[in-house]
Amino acid sequence: MGFEAPQKGNPHKLTVNQHVFPRKSINRFSNGDGLVQLFRIDGVKVISASSTNSLFCAKRVWDQSTEAGIGKHIEDRFQNLVDSILAGYTKVIGIFEKTIVEDFFSLWRTRHKFRAEGLEDFKLGGIEGNSLTKDEQEILERQHVMFCRDGVMPGRFAARIHVFGYMNTFRQDNMHRQWGIVRAGEGEFIVPDCFQDMMIVPVSPKMVIVADQPNSTLTRSEVAVINQTAIDRSTEYYFARSLSACPVYRDSPPRLQRIFAN
Repeated sequence: MGFEAPQKGNPHKLTVNQHVFPRKSINRFSNGDGLVQLFRIDGVKVISASSTNSLFCAKRVWDQSTEAGIGKHIEDRFQNLVDSILAGYTKVIGIFEKTIVEDFFSLWRTRHKFRAEGLEDFKLGGIEGNSLTKDEQEILERQHVMFCRDGVMPGRFAARIHVFGYMNTFRQDNMHRQWGIVRAGEGEFIVPDCFQDMMIVPVSPKMVIVADQPNSTLTRSEVAVINQTAIDRSTEYYFARSLSACPVYRDSPPRLQRIFAN
């Protein structure tokens, strides 16, 4: 386990800095300068950051197939849905949209787990693997092919198996759950590095998609409850377009008590 640097110059253009939360989603929260305000929990300070900042990334924790294959497919479907919602074409999260939202939420949460815990290399019994040069290994990975080295497979290749597994389990566990498009009447939303067990998907400073909540417009106090939830679930950082525009409040208003009760 651990970061494996590509060859000098990265000739096969393998993705090294892998976004946990997509760049396009982060950019929707950026200000006119293309930056978000990010609070680093370890340093207890606010910094301005672009979506390319390494804080938003894992460092080659999952393989190229997971990044550019299944991951990109899930992201693209979600971003198309968000564009449609923001343009006013999609007004409800129906059966089709529900799958897109849940797959994206599962991917986000899974990537966050990979970044925090890594993926251990694993030995395949009875398989020694071929003797491959570094260049040959990178060519294979670029073509979404797995390989072994002395019978040991790099842990990042297990990522795609976990992504599918977690995603299918999440779908099954939430088969009857409904999602709503939720807007901030006052204030703006905070984005955590992950919402963990709370099924909330950030869309823009004024919009989130929330499980077990109908389409609605929230008061300032209700926005503050979601923001407090974001802060409480954050492990390394949280961000917003402008943190000063984001109210924070610990006591749940009645309409949100069922969803956010501990």
